[in-house]
Amino acid sequence: MIDFAKFILVRMSFDENLFKKELRKFIIWLKDENTDELKDWCIQNYSGLIKNETNQLFSTNMNN
Repeated sequence: MIDFAKFILVRMSFDENLFKKELRKFIIWLKDENTDELKDWCIQNYSGLIKNETNQLFSTNMNN
């Protein structure tokens, strides 16, 4: 599932809002260990796109 998430996010990276919407979905769907991997991948590849919202976006999974 993590590879699928990366595949989709790469294709959604042209639009910041769409990227964040899809990222939120994957954060909810993925298990905790994969969420950490996805977070690291997003920071490495799309830190400019998600800017200072990284912790806010990934805290969604902690609240569910």
